Parts: sequence; C-alpha cells; structure tokens
Amino acid sequence: MLANVEEMTDAEIFEQVAGVAAGEGSPTDRSGFEHTLGTCIAAAQVDVTRNVLIVGGSFRDAHSLYRAGFRRMTLSNVEPLVDAEGDPMPDADIKLLYADLERLPVPDAGYNLVLAHEVLHHCRSPHAALVEMLRVSRRHVIVMEPNDSFIMRWLVRLRFSAAYELPAVVFNDYKKGGVNNSDIPNFIYRWDPRTIYQTASACLPELEFGLYVRRYWDFNVTAEELERRRETRIGALTKVLSPQLFIALLHGFQAIANCFPWIAGQGNKFFACITKRDVVKPWIASRGGAFEFNRDYGKCQP
Repeated sequence: MLANVEEMTDAEIFEQVAGVAAGEGSPTDRSGFEHTLGTCIAAAQVDVTRNVLIVGGSFRDAHSLYRAGFRRMTLSNVEPLVDAEGDPMPDADIKLLYADLERLPVPDAGYNLVLAHEVLHHCRSPHAALVEMLRVSRRHVIVMEPNDSFIMRWLVRLRFSAAYELPAVVFNDYKKGGVNNSDIPNFIYRWDPRTIYQTASACLPELEFGLYVRRYWDFNVTAEELERRRETRIGALTKVLSPQLFIALLHGFQAIANCFPWIAGQGNKFFACITKRDVVKPWIASRGGAFEFNRDYGKCQP
C-alpha cells in the first residue's frame, strides 16, 4: 500500500523512470548490497517485521528491502518519487516522507531500523546525518557508503576514482545530484571502521552498542555510467577497451579480491550496522529514564 504520493507531471515521471531524479539512481546491479544486507540481518538479528525508515530513499531501496523480508517501510527524500522498477510488492506498507536527512521531523527512536544507501556523502555533514539517524533509530542503523582505504586513496590520487561527484550533476543536466541534491558537486566522503565507531561512541555516550562492518569490492557500474566518468583515467581506458569488456574485467577482479580479507578490506564499498543495546556504560546509572554518572563507580576509581 502506498500513501501520500503527490501528483506528478508526465515529464517528471519520465525523468525519474529514466533514473535521473534524486534517489532513484541508475539501474545498477544491487546483488552485492542485498547479499551483504541479508548477512547483516542474520548477524545483527534485525527484526524485519518492524518498521524501517529509508533516508534519501528510493523505490529501488524499497525493492531491495522487500526482497530481504521487510514490509513496513517509509521512504524519506527531498523530492517526489515514483516506482521505476515496477515489480509488485503486494503486501508492503510503504509511506513517503519528504524531509532533509540532517533535520528529520521524526521523534526519537521513531523507527526500529534507519537505513541509508549511498546517501551520507551527499550531505554537508555526513557525521551530523549519521547522528540524526542514530537519534530516530530505536535499535539499528545501517549505512552503505564509499570505503576509505589505502588503495582507494591512491586510486583517487591517480584519477582512477574521483574526489568530487561531478558526473551525477552532469547527468542531471547541471540542476541537481550534488550536495543535498543541489547543482553543487559533493565531496565523496569515505568511511572506515574507526571513523564510524568514533561517531557512534560520541553520539551514544551512555549506551553500549554493537558494530557490524564489511568492506568489499563491488563494481556495479553500467556502460552508461562509465561514459560519464570522463574526468578520470577510466575514460581513457574505456576508449581502448570497450565498456562491456572493462566491466567484465572489473567483475572478474572483484570475484577474486573478495576472497581475501585484506584485499577485500581495501575495496570501494563500506557497509556498517550500528546496533543500540539496552545496556548502559558501567560508569552510567539510569534512574527514572534519565542517565547520570554512577557515583559508586567513580568512588572505585583511583
């Protein structure tokens, strides 16, 4: 069931079906993300029967979560969305929320799970966006973002990858696709386990939390996307090799690289799940729903 869909012009519908509008993205292969999501659901014991908020979301995200077993979903975005994938989700309860991720009109702990699929690096403050996700989550926060690693930093330096997301703005006719979906290209903020651990620790100083992280290679680009990466050295390579052959070589590399933990950890994808626990830090006391310093713990310290 779909709620709160605004009327759209034929031009807007065509634009979004073509994959140009905010949140919809291009029709890339999401099998790697869906496999990782399924593994995380089992490892972190995510309850798929509870409600989930997909920030910066699209119907492609909804279909991915539907295949993982979720049925109660809210898609949050700054623009109207349309289901370009078309596959039926007959028993799904899907609601739409038009809001800025860094200022969500959602009460604390309003959703059991809050998920962002390649969204945080479009925010002016990725850390503030993650903190907002932690605020409105009751139990889990899941993010998929670019990975920060030694190899990825060198790929950017050698111009095999980009530091700023220019192609998205170019593809959107120089009108959107950048910071907060504006025409200003966003810096591609890349995450690593320590960065996300420190951000969660600063946001949740009273509570214990679990952290599930997986870093891996997943080249889910299309030939059309490669054409938009002319500002990198990939454009020169695809002039020598056909885009189809280049993609085949990338897929062969990732299949081998992901078999070796260290090489996989240098990959381009960063997946993390933060799980809030109903356990306070040993130096924290909870009284009447409020937190305070445990003075008995303080007396035991030298």
